[in-house]
Amino acid sequence: MTFEYIDIEDPVFKATCRERNEEDYVLVRCNDYANVPINLPNWTPDPVCLSRRFEQIGQTIKDMEVRPDDVWIVTYPKSGTTWTQELIWLVCNGLDFQRAKDVPLDARFPFLEQVYLHRHDPSAEAFNSIDLLFHSLSGLRDLPEPFNPLRDALAMSSPRFIKTHLPPAFLPNALWTVRPKLVYVRRNPKSVAVSYYNHSVSLHCYRGTLDQFVRSMMNELVYYSPYHKHLIEYSELRYPNMLSLCFEDMKRDLPGAIRQVCRFFDKSYTDEQLAALAHHLDFGQMRQNTAVNRRQWIEYNLQQTNRPDRVNDNDMQFIRRGETDGWKRELSGELIEALDRWTVDRVPKDSKYAALFQ
Repeated sequence: MTFEYIDIEDPVFKATCRERNEEDYVLVRCNDYANVPINLPNWTPDPVCLSRRFEQIGQTIKDMEVRPDDVWIVTYPKSGTTWTQELIWLVCNGLDFQRAKDVPLDARFPFLEQVYLHRHDPSAEAFNSIDLLFHSLSGLRDLPEPFNPLRDALAMSSPRFIKTHLPPAFLPNALWTVRPKLVYVRRNPKSVAVSYYNHSVSLHCYRGTLDQFVRSMMNELVYYSPYHKHLIEYSELRYPNMLSLCFEDMKRDLPGAIRQVCRFFDKSYTDEQLAALAHHLDFGQMRQNTAVNRRQWIEYNLQQTNRPDRVNDNDMQFIRRGETDGWKRELSGELIEALDRWTVDRVPKDSKYAALFQ
């Protein structure tokens, strides 16, 4: 059996999951990991918090065809994924800014397991109203029809651009032999916690408080946790075609990150072209770009959950501030201390992995 599905027995979770809209959460253990090229002695992957709906697609992902010219991006959620997706897609597609504005990022760069991890998917009628926001780039199906990024990714013409948040054990077995280009992005845990909470409220209809969400994250009971293991496992992959990026480094030196990505993909552009790309990737520009900001999806969710008054709330936007230290304003001193203790408990300060979480 490739995957085991384990009910969450944590008493606080069981008592409050319904009121927070977490009833479909489950721990998933992957037993098919022998071919993962990871440099961790006696490595056994931990169970991962996912949706029960993953059972419908997990084996398909493990068995999927991988192509040599695929481009994969992997992150723990809210680590700069969308920002880096847009950067990668443009670098690999001749800086086609017009197409990047005209075609939604979800169509250019589908999120592999997305359809089964959203609990409030729009109905067929709603898909008509939000137009082309989530339709397949290749036109494989006519709307209205249930949104299915996995099917779209499997059938896309090459080169495919694929996004996932899954840890290494859950990725396709063929990835480790075909070895397409893979980009991994990490981010500071306190920034991730705040951004992930706001994302969960606006897109996953999470009903708990920031304090509740952060404590669930520290208990490894939010989607794709455990967080520290996610970063450590990818840092120990022996994968020759992988680029590792850090959100904070990208914020400090975006031009340097752009050049790094260009080198990885063997692309060359003029200084003027690179400056135009940096301008396109500015967070102020990204927030206004309807091809990446998921504005219509958020408006739909807020309407469905009786929160239309929050449509213009900055915290409800998919692309918020893109800051490296916004958590200092949004987290209480108690939560900051708790998150720091959590990281030290998982990764001692003298560990070689400590730098991943700074």
